[in-house]
Amino acid sequence: MKLSYITTLGIILMLSGTGCKRFLEQEPTRQTSIKNVDQLQALVDNSPALCDEPNNTAVFSTDDTEIPADFYKNNVNRAHALASIFYYVFDVDMIVGEPADNFWSREYRNIFTANTVLDNVEMAAGSATDKAMVKADAHFLRAYSYWMLANYYCLPYSSANLATPGLPLKKTSNVEESLKRSSLGEVYQFILDDLNEAMKVNREDVDASKRWRVTRKTVEAMLSRYYLFTEDYPKSLEYANRALSSTSVVLKDYKTIIASPPIVYNNPTASLEIPEMYNWSNLQTLQWPELYYPRYTNTPGQWFQPSESLLQMYEGQNDLRYKWFVIENGGRRFSVISPIAFRYSQFSDGRQIISGPSRAEMLLNKAEALARTGKPGEAMNAVNELRAARFTTPTNLSAADTNQAIKNVLAERRREFPFAMRWMDIRRFSINNYPGDDVTVTRNFFKVNAGGVDVNTPQTYTLPVGSKRYMVPINGVDINASNGQIEQNKY
Repeated sequence: MKLSYITTLGIILMLSGTGCKRFLEQEPTRQTSIKNVDQLQALVDNSPALCDEPNNTAVFSTDDTEIPADFYKNNVNRAHALASIFYYVFDVDMIVGEPADNFWSREYRNIFTANTVLDNVEMAAGSATDKAMVKADAHFLRAYSYWMLANYYCLPYSSANLATPGLPLKKTSNVEESLKRSSLGEVYQFILDDLNEAMKVNREDVDASKRWRVTRKTVEAMLSRYYLFTEDYPKSLEYANRALSSTSVVLKDYKTIIASPPIVYNNPTASLEIPEMYNWSNLQTLQWPELYYPRYTNTPGQWFQPSESLLQMYEGQNDLRYKWFVIENGGRRFSVISPIAFRYSQFSDGRQIISGPSRAEMLLNKAEALARTGKPGEAMNAVNELRAARFTTPTNLSAADTNQAIKNVLAERRREFPFAMRWMDIRRFSINNYPGDDVTVTRNFFKVNAGGVDVNTPQTYTLPVGSKRYMVPINGVDINASNGQIEQNKY
């Protein structure tokens, strides 16, 4: 993963030091020093810079997160930053007024990296095979970033929403490209086209030591997700099964996870159990055996704060996802003593949780596609295959009918992917023809404004089913930098 060329490193440093304004509005430095395909491969091999998603919406805006009023009032100086609270209460204006949106910027930075590769690959020296592989990497990277952006800043995918505003589609690094938002339908078609291009790669299965290198199995996993979200359940099932034929992407049996030395606090005394992954390096995290492609929802605040409703989904310590990832007195990490505050921590001291396509996701995609097409028994078989690797003493789920099967699958999905997938799931549940999966998110908190949180004025906030606030507001800096080309979401 180390970059091989100073010129290539310079491109990455230039990207990492700029906001969205600079690489959407201004012409990038010409890559005249790129001579060969190895330099382009080094760009897409910069995995730590490409795989993190600093995503406040995923961390703070769903029913997986709860910041209890008494907790916040007692720990104002130790709790979450004010910008995070704006996302927690589904604000619009204060989010627009923030100095930057790192999630939007990071994904467009990835898109610029992909476009740099695609703009230069045919002129670079190298074999046809090497060029084809790096092109696949770039097409997939671009597709994935547009996927993430579309599932946060646009309305959910549906036939009724295809003509609504999508995203600025930057297809090259040419400054002359328009920043006007394409339609949602055009964005989804572009994503699908890029995935089909990536499928031309001649690598069949995932390299366990370089999971960021795109293979057919990588693309199949992403296509299963794409078709699940566009309600094409037969195709989602087809691609899930194809991805599951991988021999290098395997379930991690959580019974094999070992504990790291506990974290010990004094005054009052507390000894907190943590898993081995708590202190893993980036390289170790990138090699997690379940991943088809490494992506992580990231919070610099290091605190995914689980809601009571999420905690109640688990079967206590028997569910190893709870045992290893839910730290029951985790608030001590931030000097919170009272009330006891829970913390969800999967990797990197609570910074990262898996959001990229994984074997667990493919089993749940398969189960959901089967459940929604009237095959409850087969759906439960897929769910129970996952549960066998997640419990000290696994218990099999059963379903007598479609409704129970869907309920079981979605509950397992929430237990498996808290925070990382929940926002996207809530959105898609709202537009299908099955009201049993609809989610309303309610907050009992305090009055919030640009000046801070008024802890003496309680206020309730609600994100109703089908809300226009399913679209994250686009940052005002990016709107202004586009000279009127980028249209703000309408609420």
